[in-house]
Parts: sequence; structure tokens; C-alpha cells
Amino acid sequence: MRVIAGKLKGKKLLTPANDNVRPTLDRIKETLFNIIQFDVADCVFLDLFAGTGGIGIEAYSRGAKEVVFCDASRESLKLVKTNLKNLNIDAFVYEGDFKRFLKSQPPEKYGIIFIDPPYASGFAASALEIIAEKKLLSEGGLAIVEHESEDEISAPCGLVKQKTKKMGRVSMSFYVREG
Repeated sequence: MRVIAGKLKGKKLLTPANDNVRPTLDRIKETLFNIIQFDVADCVFLDLFAGTGGIGIEAYSRGAKEVVFCDASRESLKLVKTNLKNLNIDAFVYEGDFKRFLKSQPPEKYGIIFIDPPYASGFAASALEIIAEKKLLSEGGLAIVEHESEDEISAPCGLVKQKTKKMGRVSMSFYVREG
């Protein structure tokens, strides 16, 4: 894995030693950032279910003014912290349950929230519900869910599904704040 573009372009990221963490593939990451390229600069970016931290680090490299990482897995958090340290990035890393974290956040804080939970866990729908209920997205903000292509994740009240981009077995669904 590597950083694809921006000030850290080409820098390598540590990857998991086993299959417990599923990093977003470089080609999928590149497609994602081609879609959101004009939304990243100067936003506050949340990498929920951060895994290796690759998505948040890519956002940082492309100009996000602040990146926050959240994961409950000790293995994932070790990777995130090591990758951040190796790249000399100062960022907040939350260790614990995503629901507790989201419920503790102030309204309208995030420009982009990237949600990449374990597939078929139901966590994506739960996260979207809390994001909508707490109004965590800024005006024009995006919540993006990476999921298996056969899974359909509906938008809770307060969010509108903008589109889904299918890339083989993986899809990304984009939700915007209503209103």
C-alpha cells in the first residue's frame, strides 16, 4: 500500500500481517479520491473503522485540514499509529466503539466521513443513523460507505443517497446531508 497523491505521494504504508484487517485497495482508493478530489481540501475528515489509516492518510496528503481516526481493534490502531508516526502526521486517534465516539462528537464537525466497517456487520447502517441523528456532517458534507456490491445500504432520515459507484465486488455509496 502507498499514498497515491498529494504531499506524501509514493510513501509506503504498513499493511496487516494477517487477514483480520481488510485495507482498501489502491485502485479503489484512487477511484474514491478522483470522485471527492474537490471536497477534501481544508475539510475535517473522519476515517471511521480506520484499519491501517490509509484512507485518512490519503485525505491528509491531499489537503484535509484535520483527520480523525477511529477503530476498536488494537491491531488496527497499532498500524494507524505506526503509519502516522512514520509519516510524521499529528492526528487524533480514537480507540474504542464507533457508536460511543460518534455520539460524543459536536454537530456539523465533519466535511467527509469515510465508513469502512467489516462487511455484513450492520455497522454501516448504524453509523449512518447516528451521523444523521447527530447532524455530524457540515453543510454539503459527505458520508461514504465502502461495502460489498450486493449489499444495499439505505439512507436514514436526514441523509440522501447521492450515488453508488460499483467496482467489482466492492461498492462505495455516497450520502449527503439533507437540506
